[in-house]
Amino acid sequence: MSTTRALLVGRRRGRAVGLVVGFAGVVALALVAAFVAESAGATAAAALTDRLLPLLVFYAPGPLAAAGAYARCGGPACLTVGVVPAVVLGGFVLLGTVVGVPGVNGGNPALGDVTVSFAAIGQTSAFVGYCAGVTAVLVVDVLGFGGDGGDETDGGEGDADEE
Repeated sequence: MSTTRALLVGRRRGRAVGLVVGFAGVVALALVAAFVAESAGATAAAALTDRLLPLLVFYAPGPLAAAGAYARCGGPACLTVGVVPAVVLGGFVLLGTVVGVPGVNGGNPALGDVTVSFAAIGQTSAFVGYCAGVTAVLVVDVLGFGGDGGDETDGGEGDADEE
């Protein structure tokens, strides 16, 4: 499989799924921890989650998408990382509204705007990170170090750890 195809479509599906699902799990865990800390009134935990949530929502998609591109997880997986925080937030609010958790108000019209804003910011960050990762892969290939898994030597069939 050529480098271009590996970067665009992806070569390692297991790693790509792990990237997206793992990031979704971390965001969900941080969101639940923030909610529980806020509900319990724990100021130390609330202060930690107040710093952790913006890091995960706004800053993490870019570097994760870059790492995913460098690992040849493919464009779809890398760009999906950008919308993960918005989807997790929307799911959390929807679930909390359906179950009737106090403090979770799904009827707030501004919530949809916040979710769309999170998705737009995360998608932009993931796109920039993906472009940076692709650039890094191409620079490493041009300079001749790093290794692409032997695409040219095995007739384009990919490497041994392909899933």
